[in-house]
Amino acid sequence: MAVKFRKQAIKFLEKSNPQEIENIRSSIQLITLAVEEQGIIPFTELDIKKMKGDWKGYYRLRIGKNRVIFTIDFNSKDIIIYAIGARGDIYK
Repeated sequence: MAVKFRKQAIKFLEKSNPQEIENIRSSIQLITLAVEEQGIIPFTELDIKKMKGDWKGYYRLRIGKNRVIFTIDFNSKDIIIYAIGARGDIYK
């Protein structure tokens, strides 16, 4: 399963500290393993929720004060990370 990052997510990672990057990387790796091995999104193991409204079809992963907005394309087997940011800024 491939993980693809959009421009906004890459910008956030470029200005993040190494500890934040490691936390985000390990959480994304856990999602990837769960989807590959079990075919499910680990909602309870990680703090993941389905999004509503304009973000319908996307998921939100909470990692401390940061949020990761992503979607999973089961046909092409890709996890697409659309945005990463602080809680107050990410949904704008």
